[in-house]
Amino acid sequence: MTRRLGRPCQSDAEDTRVRILREARLAFTTRGYDNTTNREISAGAGITAAAIYHYFPSKVDLFVAVFDDVQTKVYDAFDAAIARHDTFLEKFDALFDTMMDLGDEDPMLASFVVGVVTEAEHHPDLRTALRSVSPRNHMFLFGLCADAKARGELPEALPVQTAVDVLAGVLGGFARLSVTVRDRQRLRSVAKVYKNMSRSALSPASA
Repeated sequence: MTRRLGRPCQSDAEDTRVRILREARLAFTTRGYDNTTNREISAGAGITAAAIYHYFPSKVDLFVAVFDDVQTKVYDAFDAAIARHDTFLEKFDALFDTMMDLGDEDPMLASFVVGVVTEAEHHPDLRTALRSVSPRNHMFLFGLCADAKARGELPEALPVQTAVDVLAGVLGGFARLSVTVRDRQRLRSVAKVYKNMSRSALSPASA
């Protein structure tokens, strides 16, 4: 059967969008925002450089879309991981296991996440545009800690926001470490220590 000419079908368009996001994330991560070009992205995605504008009007829009895509991947995985457990400490452990799994599946994922802060600091237009993306990190951590507090799984004197800040710092620090330390066994050893520390600092018995 001869394919009709014209606009690509929806599935083709979505496949192309996925390829653009994949190649853009690779370029932003390895070359940085300033040095990334449409030519480089389009070559990897198998389209013309001009075709990118049919999907993303500007480089800022493309970077924000990549960030949103990465955020969705990470926090969908986090949501699925904690849903399999009942207690706060089990959920906390599952977050580290999930980060390790994501790193095994996609070694460049953490590098992009860590680099977002730096790129936003250097590009005010990018920083402004990123504010339009719903910040799932805070919503996720706040929900996790608020539920644990309501069930009496956190120290009574520990404010929910402090628990959120602690988790954000620990997870963010582990993500940054995973960018510089490529030895997976070393990272698993660090994750084990963080898990043990959480039992000392975040359980009601520690109060």
